Amino acid sequence: MPVNPPSQNIGAPIPNNTDHAVSVTLPTWEATVGYEEGKDWVVQKMNSGYPRFFIHNDIQQLAKLVEGSYGRDDERCMIFPTYNIAKRCRAFIKEKAAALNPPVKAVVRILQLSSPPPANAEETSTKVEANLAFVFFHSKLFPIAKQYWQHSGEGISSRLAEYFLSEMKDKLAAEMNSKRDSASTASSSSHSPRPSRSSRSSRSSINISRSNIKQESATFIEERFGRNLDLRFAKDAKKILLQRLASEYDHSYSDSENVYLYPSGMAAIFNAHRAILGFNDEKDSNTLKSVCFGFPYVDTLNILRKWGAGVHFYGFGDDESLDDLELRLESGERILSLFCEFPSNPLLKTPDIIRIKKLSDKFGFSVVVDDTVGNSSNVNVIPYCDIVVSSLTKIFSGDSNVMAGCLVLNKKGKNYDKLKEFMNDDYEDFFWDQDAIYLERNSRDFEERSKKMNENAEQVLKLFQESPLIEKIFYPSVTSPASKAHYDQVKREHGGYGALLSVVFKDEMDAICFYNTVQLSKGPSLGTNFTLVCPYSILAHYNELDEVAKWGVDPNLVRLSIGMEKTEDLLKTLKEALDAAQEQHEI
Repeated sequence: MPVNPPSQNIGAPIPNNTDHAVSVTLPTWEATVGYEEGKDWVVQKMNSGYPRFFIHNDIQQLAKLVEGSYGRDDERCMIFPTYNIAKRCRAFIKEKAAALNPPVKAVVRILQLSSPPPANAEETSTKVEANLAFVFFHSKLFPIAKQYWQHSGEGISSRLAEYFLSEMKDKLAAEMNSKRDSASTASSSSHSPRPSRSSRSSRSSINISRSNIKQESATFIEERFGRNLDLRFAKDAKKILLQRLASEYDHSYSDSENVYLYPSGMAAIFNAHRAILGFNDEKDSNTLKSVCFGFPYVDTLNILRKWGAGVHFYGFGDDESLDDLELRLESGERILSLFCEFPSNPLLKTPDIIRIKKLSDKFGFSVVVDDTVGNSSNVNVIPYCDIVVSSLTKIFSGDSNVMAGCLVLNKKGKNYDKLKEFMNDDYEDFFWDQDAIYLERNSRDFEERSKKMNENAEQVLKLFQESPLIEKIFYPSVTSPASKAHYDQVKREHGGYGALLSVVFKDEMDAICFYNTVQLSKGPSLGTNFTLVCPYSILAHYNELDEVAKWGVDPNLVRLSIGMEKTEDLLKTLKEALDAAQEQHEI
């Protein structure tokens, strides 16, 4: 049976018909370029997107209601799940606004709102008190606020926005209408006829009714498939997740009190950096740079650049780069930390973390390893670092319908006591209850799914190795002999090489034809249970293609996250696209 072709409509969620989808369809190379260039024919169709880059419609709707109810002239707002996060956003906006040319003195204020708590024991299955913090700022400063949202990964989840709307929409709409009525009454210059109160109320009721229908539909689907979201189970779901994650890492470290849940993988990375800045003394935090070792996912580098004293970027992440870093350290320069991916995305290079660990012990810097791509079922990195961070949005969930991340402390690490003290004082659980319930359910068969993806990826690798169209393949077992050796040092006994691989086509037109032809899901993210393809360089680095090419990220690179499809069906689908590219190449 062939692979069922997914939607090829621009802006369609991936998976199809999923309100809280993590990925979005960009079905052609041209659509991806159009998206990056902000072309209307693409952007106007984007009803969903990767959540840190595309603010979900429910979040946008909630923001507009709150802006209409409590905003001042030309104000917009960003929404966060705690007051402390809102304060961090406020500080970021003020700092970056002051650095503009000319500098801007930003007026930023925070409003806190709460939904009603359960009124009785019966309501505890469907209600929970949700507390949100709204950061208000002048609309001209929105791009700066959006940077914080994107880089930190600490914004509210779409499910939290949906829930808050279901509880507070009537109240917020009434307050917004009351504010408009008051403003209209106070204005002597306006003589335009206004709709009657009954007319306005009717319109508001229609919108609320549609929202209720949507909520009832989602509830029906959950109940139909035995997936009731009983909020009383949220605490148990989080406890199970913590224990599951602890057991995923080496058993000698499997203490769930050293595992912390976050609403995104990037929030875990951001808070790992905050923890290291926080436990070091103020002088070191303000003067010592961090190291980003290897070409990383874009926002990891952004975090290290924009918070703290800056970053040394070793984009190749190879043994020669490590030689250079060692010389720098031997000469007397100190660094605060080293962040690396294991292996890297999208080049699938693996750093020598055993050597990095030795340098860390000798020179005293902290090491943070992001094992999202390798994942804990394949590799055991925690003995060689102070902190492991991982995006649970990816293979751990697999269903591409919930965002999450984790931070794990190495209790045998040299900085454990200081890190643990910081986390005890600073950590807030702002992982939304409904997201926890989804993630717990999705992750129950994580190891089995990972194994199947490994097996499929090995077969896909062979297919591309046989194609004359391919110039270079990046995969942990073939990227380079040194890279493979570093991976193998920490590969688990029954682990594989993961589900992610990247290919570089010799000719741009072949890459475009392959991508446009292949009948698979096409969009951002990775680690999905289904195969997901994207022209990574175009999607992640369109405005800096020449710069990233210096680090080996080719413009013609196509990244494939291999899923759990029947192997022969997946290979047939990929071969058809390769054959189409071969045919057009020969014309």
